Amino acid sequence: MPTTDDDGTVKTARPASRRAGHGRRDGAIFQLPWRQLRNPYRPFELASADEVEAIHLASLEILERIGIRFSLPAAREIFRKAGAQVDEDSMRVRIGGDIVAQALKTVPDSVTLETYNPARTVTLGRDKLVFATVLGPPYCHDIERGRRQGTLADYGDFIKLAQVFNIIHLVGGSPVEPGDIPVPIRHLDAVEVMLTLSDKIPYVFCQSQKRILDAFEMIAIARGISMDELAVKPSTYSIINTNSPLQYDLPMTEGVIEMARFGQPTLITPFTLAGATTPITMAGAIAQQNAEILAGVTLSQLVRPGAPILYGGATSNVDMRTGSPGYGSPESVRATFISGQLARRYGLPMRSSNFSGSTSADYQAAVESQLAAFAAIGAGANLLMHAAGWMEGGLCASFEKFVLDVEMLQMMAVWLEPLRIDKDTLALDVIEEVGPGGHFFGTAQTIEKYETAFYRPLVFNTKSHGQWVEDGKLDATARAHQVYLRALKEYQPPAFDPARREVLHAFVERRKAEGGAPLT
Repeated sequence: MPTTDDDGTVKTARPASRRAGHGRRDGAIFQLPWRQLRNPYRPFELASADEVEAIHLASLEILERIGIRFSLPAAREIFRKAGAQVDEDSMRVRIGGDIVAQALKTVPDSVTLETYNPARTVTLGRDKLVFATVLGPPYCHDIERGRRQGTLADYGDFIKLAQVFNIIHLVGGSPVEPGDIPVPIRHLDAVEVMLTLSDKIPYVFCQSQKRILDAFEMIAIARGISMDELAVKPSTYSIINTNSPLQYDLPMTEGVIEMARFGQPTLITPFTLAGATTPITMAGAIAQQNAEILAGVTLSQLVRPGAPILYGGATSNVDMRTGSPGYGSPESVRATFISGQLARRYGLPMRSSNFSGSTSADYQAAVESQLAAFAAIGAGANLLMHAAGWMEGGLCASFEKFVLDVEMLQMMAVWLEPLRIDKDTLALDVIEEVGPGGHFFGTAQTIEKYETAFYRPLVFNTKSHGQWVEDGKLDATARAHQVYLRALKEYQPPAFDPARREVLHAFVERRKAEGGAPLT
């Protein structure tokens, strides 16, 4: 079974002595317990109801008058049968507002995902919130080994970090691409490692129909269910990125269809960039994003009414001096808030992202990430993709930034807990007991609550300057490096039925012998 050791060697995973995420071993990293998060706050509304409706109507006009190009003939046929106008020469599909309205009636407002560990069940939608790892960079970085192409060993280490840290709820596919594995079989090794190193919700890459079905088979084996059962027991998720402007390519369209056919949630997410792949105006960019999302939503519901969908708001701008995406920009924050309003108008769960364009785990990365994450939570997002580790505009995954992001996410989780205001917490008797000029260190209330009253930092420093100097003058990134190495040492594989493990491995070896699934 291909799991990776800290030195990059391949080893066989041992059964866990305890189930990950339940309690804390003596001397282990101190962190918040595993739990499903809830956002109790009212979402921030940047646009008026009339402005949201104007965006909606503009999106419908885009769909009906301009249309979307679908490269997959099967998708065009599905739309044709539903009454859309299809031009085969241009592959353009023009979708009437009545078809869109009917599709929106059948999309559920939430979906529950399960793995082979029932304790890892999470819900996407309503007031629920979950965090997923970084997804898809070809490169990775740590301050000892520098920037490099990702390997299966690096991939496995990120999966281990996802398993160790309770604030991470979902595995974001390939936290770094295992570039040392040949492409036709890469997905087989990657999914096997994902399922054996972590019992958290896995991810499916929609790169071809064969790859999608391979992943479905492997996830069903891990859960001990059939493919028919998988279709009614959602166990994974995937992202569909449109090819803006106004296009769905072959793999992405196959992804919409197959994910819908098997009842697994799809995060339909145009990476619309104002000034490059959309109009330079943010209103036009959001209207185009919305049209592209509605086209995918409609296709999914035509395939299978009730198929779960998340509204993927990821519109940003480009830096007009360099052409690079403006991740973490004020414009992207505006788009996030309005995307949340549109998702709520349609009754769809929302996906957002922790984006940063910084090339290192520095102050820029911290500001951009916190701005993006707070905007997502304020907009009412249910899933924060790339929540830990994303760097360099998605080209690189950072081990140190993964840990720094975990710190940020834990602090946000505490902030999301409603403040309890009652007789006990107002503490008038304690204030009277201490009186003017005293202190509260020795009161019974302080002694009772001092260990749990406040958030305890994972990485951040609260020591005096003198103590910081004595401890080596390490900045936050250097301290995060130490935590990431410690987390890998503390990692324990999840409990996984040995019989299912053997069946899973046999499936992988058979599919490899058959040649895997080439992209073309």
